[in-house]
Amino acid sequence: MKPTKKELGAEEFFQTKVKLENDLIRLEELDRESKERIENIIELSEQLIKISETNESPYFLQRSKRLNTEIHKFKIKNEYKQKEFDTLFHILEKIKSEDKIEFLDSALKNRITRIANRLTEKKPNTSPTSQKLSGKLVFICYVLEGVNFLIPKKSYRILRNIPAFKKQLRIKDKLVPLFPGPGFVLMEEGEKKEKNVLLMKDNSKKDHGFYFDELKEDWAISKISLDGLLEKDSTNGQIIGKIKRKGKLYHLVKI
Repeated sequence: MKPTKKELGAEEFFQTKVKLENDLIRLEELDRESKERIENIIELSEQLIKISETNESPYFLQRSKRLNTEIHKFKIKNEYKQKEFDTLFHILEKIKSEDKIEFLDSALKNRITRIANRLTEKKPNTSPTSQKLSGKLVFICYVLEGVNFLIPKKSYRILRNIPAFKKQLRIKDKLVPLFPGPGFVLMEEGEKKEKNVLLMKDNSKKDHGFYFDELKEDWAISKISLDGLLEKDSTNGQIIGKIKRKGKLYHLVKI
């Protein structure tokens, strides 16, 4: 006896119901798995931050913090659309492709005494201030993007509102190199930032520019103390080494 139309309909109904139930179970498993993966990704991004802090690497620390922030947004939205993935992969690609510009963990091969000799070549001054600073090296202290820098004190002038992505700045008919150059100041896509620039001359009278946000109080330190505090690194064109003072890290810059 052939099954009736109603019997066939009932059979199809329950077969479809079983398929739906199986797909729902699979979806639940995928959702649980995706949540576990998100937590794991957050944990890995926090590990990147910790490694950057341990290695005193401001450049990678900024990148890692931004990545961590975007991942948290990713989790909160709970919308895993292509746009969100593109943002995360974009940050990861920048870390990978630009890691060679991480210069804060490297330094010059030149000895610190070269700078000391240049500074002490100036004629002695008998004013009370110079007597107080006699035998000491004086450095300008400035901050850029939360990172502290020291540079031997020389006469300088300040340029305002300079785009923060430049490697060089044309002044009249000369190209002036800018430290630290493009890539250090983080900017969102399409964002424009401007910074101040310290402009000073080296011993050969060549101009150099240094991006900064804020000038701090000058440092005066004896050469012996400086040699004791300075942690020299391997090789780089402008960073001589690092000094830790009162819980803060300062990067000594060459000019």
